Amino acid sequence: MQEENPELTTQMGHLQEEISNLRRRLSEINNEKEALFTQRQDIGRQISNLIKDVKGVRSERDTLTGVVRLSKDEREKLNEQIRVKIEEVKKLKDAEGTPRAQEDPRRIKREIERLEFKIETDVMSFEKEKQLMKVIKEMKKTLAEADKAFTGVRKIRELSHEIDDLKAIANSAHAKVQEGAKESQAKHEALVQTSKQIDELKAKEEEFNKQITEKKALMTPIAAELDAKNAALQDLRAKMGFAREEDKKVTAEKRKKKLSELQAEVTDKMKRGDKLTTEDLLIMQGQE
Repeated sequence: MQEENPELTTQMGHLQEEISNLRRRLSEINNEKEALFTQRQDIGRQISNLIKDVKGVRSERDTLTGVVRLSKDEREKLNEQIRVKIEEVKKLKDAEGTPRAQEDPRRIKREIERLEFKIETDVMSFEKEKQLMKVIKEMKKTLAEADKAFTGVRKIRELSHEIDDLKAIANSAHAKVQEGAKESQAKHEALVQTSKQIDELKAKEEEFNKQITEKKALMTPIAAELDAKNAALQDLRAKMGFAREEDKKVTAEKRKKKLSELQAEVTDKMKRGDKLTTEDLLIMQGQE
């Protein structure tokens, strides 16, 4: 059996060792890259969940803001109604004779009716009747003023009750505004905090992207070198196969030459009439 070319065998050994080292290094970097991918995916999931939370909280905040806006509008309308009614009360209080007359119109009216009945039923002098008629006239004038005054007082009381009711409703609307604004502010602060977390996570995600890119950049030349080494190994293997064929040819030529020499010696023996051996016969048949 022919020995392989020692130089080519040595080269192949070096190449195989280099290829093994390159594959191991490439695998190590790829594992590091995959670990970075996994961490980046985890960050991505966290960001996705937080974005969902942000959308939900923003929707709640916008709803609260809408409620606050409506409550403010309601409060402003109520305050305007209150202002108008307070102006009415002021005008009534400033009106002449209101609330100057303090007598009860019903008492005055009863007194007038009593005096009129007295005139109609009692026998009295003309002067006495004239005096009572004068008193009745003054009392009717007082009754008119009292009616006007009490009408204003009743209106003031009615307006005061309406103002109180409107103030109660306005206070309720104001409380809704304050409560809604407080809740809306809390939602807004939560949004700001969550947005800050998202920004921090995105910065981490970007750092992972940078590291992954760096790992890929490291792998590219190693993969190229590995391809080159594999190609060189294939070429070397082809060369070694060619060398083996060449060795076979040389060996065959040497054997052929040796056989020719042996056959010439056997021919000489035959010419001399020497006895041929079994080996001589095999040589003449072309066998070693």
